[in-house]
Amino acid sequence: MNCKEEKLKELMALDFKLYDMQLYLNTHPYDVDMIESYEEFAEEAEAARKKYEDEYGPLKAINGAKDCEWKWINNPWPWERGV
Repeated sequence: MNCKEEKLKELMALDFKLYDMQLYLNTHPYDVDMIESYEEFAEEAEAARKKYEDEYGPLKAINGAKDCEWKWINNPWPWERGV
């Protein structure tokens, strides 16, 4: 696995953890400790996402318009990534 794939997997794991925490908070909305943990992981995930996008390009089209350039199109398309 190359560095780009490894960083993407780490980001996906952070996002999964956040989704899992969201489900818990849906049923336990007053758990202050979990809310604080969620906020910490959300910041960590956002920092990881920004670092990934700075190195490899945007993950979502909404993040593709930077520096007056539409960078979304610069990444390989899914069928161009190889197997």
